[in-house]
Amino acid sequence: MTRSLSHASLASQCFGALLLLVACEGSMSSTDRDAGFAPSDAAAVVDAGLSVDAASDASLERDADLPHDASTDAGTDAGPLPVDAGPPFVPDDRPSSARHTPIPVGTDGSPSGYYEYLPPTYGNGEPHPLVVFWHGIGENGNGDSELDRVLRGGPPRLIERDQWDNARPFIVLSAQHPGGGCPAPDEIRDFLAHALSTYRVDTSRVYLTGLSCGAIGSWNYLGRYVDDTPVVAAVLIAGNGSGAWSNQGCDLTRVAIWGIHGDADDVVAPSGTTVPMGHLLECPAREEQILTIYPGVGHDSWSRTYDGSAGHDVWSWLLEKTR
Repeated sequence: MTRSLSHASLASQCFGALLLLVACEGSMSSTDRDAGFAPSDAAAVVDAGLSVDAASDASLERDADLPHDASTDAGTDAGPLPVDAGPPFVPDDRPSSARHTPIPVGTDGSPSGYYEYLPPTYGNGEPHPLVVFWHGIGENGNGDSELDRVLRGGPPRLIERDQWDNARPFIVLSAQHPGGGCPAPDEIRDFLAHALSTYRVDTSRVYLTGLSCGAIGSWNYLGRYVDDTPVVAAVLIAGNGSGAWSNQGCDLTRVAIWGIHGDADDVVAPSGTTVPMGHLLECPAREEQILTIYPGVGHDSWSRTYDGSAGHDVWSWLLEKTR
């Protein structure tokens, strides 16, 4: 067993020995002295005791060199305690409408009112692809009390009616344009910036889509900002990209574009899509360009596109596009 004699204990023993020496000195008879028991002999006894204790100190020093058994130390620091990670993440598999929320203009500094859709796996710590949708002119509104107009068509209509596939990993933000006309390039730029700063977005998968006036505004946005846009791919339906082509030419192919139109559209002429897309298909494309024209279809060429009933899966196509 390891000894643990302290200096205080050693001093106490020495002091006791000295008292014993004094007591013996005072009580010794002459006979004792004659027998040869002298004070120097008692000192020798004390010295011998000190020698034993010194040996004990040496033993303590040797013991200090032995391997340390941490289990004998009640206060040993065994390292940081495990961090409680909390309960495991559980995807929200409710119908899509349960995760579809109106966000009025000005909320968290948003420049536009919008509907927010979060996929079942949002919140698992991983970034998610983003789709920003722009509606047609009939859904313009004040971004607050008129925000539900956005639900009339496109992705927000499908989401609100629980016709959206929960397996799709997109964050979908459906912005509302205020006033008249179509969304301006700066308006779309600012909303994209807000989305990227507010949500956990996979910045290699940022997508843009719009119908009618929303598609026109999206074309115009690309016509001004294609050189530094975060958008990787766009699905633009029943819009007009002639101005964007005039501004950027083949540089528009920095973004993968799928242009869609009905050839019987009497609201926005089909040439608004066929002309710019025809040019882009002739460019030495950097990203894929697709033109789809629906025979006999009027202005609403978006419903059959977004719900997939026309046979085109634009959502899977978008997910294939990364930066």
